Amino acid sequence: MSRPTVLAAADHLVDLGWVTGSVSRAAAGRGRPSRAFAFRRDAGYVLGVDIGARTVRVAVADLTGRVVAEDEHTFSDPGMASGERLEAVIRTATAALDAVGVSGERLLAVCAGSSGTVTADGTVRVRSGIPGFVGVNLPDALGEVFDCAVVAENDCNLAAIAERWRGVASGSANVVCMLAGERLGVGVVVHGGLVRGHQGGAGELGFLRFMDGFTAAEGLASRARTEGRRLVEAVAARGAGAVPHDAHGSVLHALADGDSARVDAPLVFEAMRRGDTALPGLVEYVLGPAARAIATVSLLLDPELIVIGGAVADAGDVLLDPLRSMVGHLSKAPPRLEFSPLTDRVVVLGAVRLALDTAQTTFQDPLAPAPGR
Repeated sequence: MSRPTVLAAADHLVDLGWVTGSVSRAAAGRGRPSRAFAFRRDAGYVLGVDIGARTVRVAVADLTGRVVAEDEHTFSDPGMASGERLEAVIRTATAALDAVGVSGERLLAVCAGSSGTVTADGTVRVRSGIPGFVGVNLPDALGEVFDCAVVAENDCNLAAIAERWRGVASGSANVVCMLAGERLGVGVVVHGGLVRGHQGGAGELGFLRFMDGFTAAEGLASRARTEGRRLVEAVAARGAGAVPHDAHGSVLHALADGDSARVDAPLVFEAMRRGDTALPGLVEYVLGPAARAIATVSLLLDPELIVIGGAVADAGDVLLDPLRSMVGHLSKAPPRLEFSPLTDRVVVLGAVRLALDTAQTTFQDPLAPAPGR
C-alpha cells in the first residue's frame, strides 16, 4: 500500500482512540518526516473472574493482556447462598478495578468462570460444585453491575484457553487441560478449537463413578486433604510422643502440629517432599481418579499433551513422576503429561483471554470508537 493509504488508515485508528501517533523530524536532505504509531493498551480494560466454592480470584488487564491488578477473596462460608456469593464476587472485582482507577466506561468486557456445565448463554446447568449455583445466569447477575459485555465459561475450558495463551500448551493444537483441585474436570482443544459439546458439558468426568472405587470426580486436592487428615488422626491416636520421627505419618503430624483440621493439600505435598514414609502409599489414593481419567480421555481423543493445572499445580515436583507411571500402566501410548506453570491463576488468566476476545469482537473488529472518544 502507498504511504498516504497507510497513514489514512492509521490516522483513522488515532481518531477512534485505539492508537497514538507522533512525528519524528526528518534528517537533513532525507525526505519527509517519519511518523510512529503505537497501540493504546490503556484505551480500555477487561476483567477476568474465577468463582470457586472456597475463593474468588479476579484480574484486571489492559488490552495487551498485561495484568495490572489482581485480588482474591476467601469465602467465610463455602456453603453460602448464591446471592451472597455473587455480592462478594462483585465487591472483590470492584475493589480491584478501583485500585487501578478503571472506571465503568473503560471496562470493555467481563468473563466469569465457574465449575460445572456452563451453557452458551452463561447459565450454570449441572454439577457446579458451588452450592446454589445451578440455574444461575452469570452474565445476567454480573451485568446488573458492570455495564459492558459479560460472558461466562466453564473453568476447565478457561484453563485450556490460558494454557494455549501463556502456558505449556502454546504450541499444541490437540491438548487436554485437567483441573485437579477440589474436583476433576477437563477442557478439550482439538485441532486448535475448544470442544464444548451440545450443552457445554464436554469436559465433565462423571464417568469416573462407574469405575470401581470412585463415587465422584474428586480432585487431587480434596483427596489429599481427606486422606491426610485421616493419617494425622491415626498418628494422634497412637500418641505423638510415642511415635518415632521416621514413623508413618510423623512428618505430616509434625507439620500440622497434631491438628488434623490444619491439614490441607499443600501440607500433604510438603510432607511428601520431606520424605514422610506413609505418603508414597497415599499417592495411589490421591492420583488414582486422575490417572484413570487421563487414560480414558487419551483413548478417546489421542491428545498430544495433557496439562494438570489448578490448586495442585505447585506439587508437580512430587506428583508428576508417579502420575506418569500410573498412566503408563493404564495406557499403551500415554500422552505427554505436564503440570501447569500458571498454577492456581490458570482459570482467571483464561477468563482474561476470553474477555479480551469479547472486547475485540465488540469494539475493534467493527472499528467502533474507544470508550470516552
